[in-house]
Amino acid sequence: MSKKIILTIIVIFAALACTFVVWKLHTPATQPDQYAAAILACYPKDAAGSASQPIPNNSIQYVKETSRVFVNMPKDLYPQDLQSSWTTVAGKATAGSVNEPGYGESVAATPSCWSSYMDFEGSGEVDLHVKSIVEGVPDYFVRFIISPV
Repeated sequence: MSKKIILTIIVIFAALACTFVVWKLHTPATQPDQYAAAILACYPKDAAGSASQPIPNNSIQYVKETSRVFVNMPKDLYPQDLQSSWTTVAGKATAGSVNEPGYGESVAATPSCWSSYMDFEGSGEVDLHVKSIVEGVPDYFVRFIISPV
């Protein structure tokens, strides 16, 4: 083969390699909207057509002291333990499970989701931070701002 043909082949392969690298850098490894949709799907509508109040990832939720809410997450993305996932970040606010062991299947979630009925006490702020069990899936993070009754 002539040097001109070999050089042309090398240039074509280099261009293809550069195109692939640029495409890979600009294509997200995960589909955040897909995971957000999976979380929101854990809050089904009941027979009357009303939906449980969804708790989206990376949101701020405002609750009153002694409020109780269901926190639902997809089983295939997040582990079962919510109890160790809470941190008080301001004030004397706490969050804890109403039902023991505090996590499991519930009427408030679809069968493919975990559900926990949580109770909030005190006033201030608590963070819920749950690491995903699947590489590349964003952690579930919600800040709860708790005000007195």
